[in-house]
Amino acid sequence: MALKRHRLCHRRKALGLSQEQLAEILGVERSTVVRWEGAETDPQPWHRSRIADALRVTLEQLDEMLADVSVATRRGRIMGDETRDAAVGAARSDLLTGLRTFLTSYLPDRPVEQVRPLADVRRSVGRVHGLYQRASYSSAARLLPDVLGQATDLATHAPGAQRVRAFQLLAAAYIAASKLAAKVGDGESALMTADRASTAAGLAGDRALLAVAAYQAACGLLRLPGRADQTAQVLESSIDQLASEGPVNDPELISARGALLLLAAVVAAGGGEQKAAGRLLSQADGLAAELGSDRNCLWTGFGPTNVAIHAVSAAVRAGDPDRAVAVAMQLDTSKLPAVLVGRRAQVHVDLALASMMGAADRSAAVLHLLEAERTAAEVVQANVHARELIRDLLSKERRAATPGLRPLAERAGLLV
Repeated sequence: MALKRHRLCHRRKALGLSQEQLAEILGVERSTVVRWEGAETDPQPWHRSRIADALRVTLEQLDEMLADVSVATRRGRIMGDETRDAAVGAARSDLLTGLRTFLTSYLPDRPVEQVRPLADVRRSVGRVHGLYQRASYSSAARLLPDVLGQATDLATHAPGAQRVRAFQLLAAAYIAASKLAAKVGDGESALMTADRASTAAGLAGDRALLAVAAYQAACGLLRLPGRADQTAQVLESSIDQLASEGPVNDPELISARGALLLLAAVVAAGGGEQKAAGRLLSQADGLAAELGSDRNCLWTGFGPTNVAIHAVSAAVRAGDPDRAVAVAMQLDTSKLPAVLVGRRAQVHVDLALASMMGAADRSAAVLHLLEAERTAAEVVQANVHARELIRDLLSKERRAATPGLRPLAERAGLLV
């Protein structure tokens, strides 16, 4: 039974490196790289920092890639409907197994002496949000159960002076969980974790976190069939409630309201309400101008550039590829905070979708998906829209026009 370090191999391919090229960079034989990727041997400690530099990952991320060993699958056959649905579902189950186990464990309660200090929990919560925003979804998923446990223990046992901050961290931890669940298409888990985030934010009396939890609830509802109206209601009521409180100078509240407006704009565009979408985008643009720069308050990534990114998404959802491309041409994603790698990759996923509208330029669609993967390798593996597009491209494949499609589909786990 052949084994393979798929994530290590996928990362090399996403950077456009052959085994020979990586070996040359590292000063080793190609056969050494083959043995590393085949899980026959482990890189010696003195090689690891150079491998991490070559693959543009941290040492911690490299260690996780090396530890992720699975059975090598047979290449080349496109999944049939039943097979591919099962495989996609299995991949999502693997990613969220730890989270789902935590969500169904209602009684664990560790002794007070094992509760982590508030500063440690704050770092852990920030780390998992950072991993998510860098599109390191596998790493975020591995950390989430422990981080949620830390935050839960802290909120349960925190002394009075720390209770508000403890519940804020618990809300933030559940928001990270909801983001990951929504990203891979698990609406039920996304909605459950958003609801828990809302409860914790309410206990902390934090309006901005409550608004972000509402945003995540809407994201969860979007992943569930027949819930479009409810999604719009959650967004509209949350936006109206924040607006009724009058002007605020709090960057977190501004960012939370802006994020709600942007999601509402995309939802409206997808429902054929173009005027409403334009109005919502305009309101978000005004808030971004008020904020003054691209920020990342409460891990929303809200700011002028993010408004433009959502304008691309809205145009795609509205079926207006020309508008999507025109807006994207003016985008400078380098203005975003460096951590927002996944947000940069999302632009290329949207442009790949736009390429399939009208004349259906499959070559351009594949090129955009490859660029999304180069920017953030796990985006194409986890993003439900990207995976569905790859499946659609495979069903209408013309190999001469899209030579990069099959390798991309293999890396995304869509070929067996």
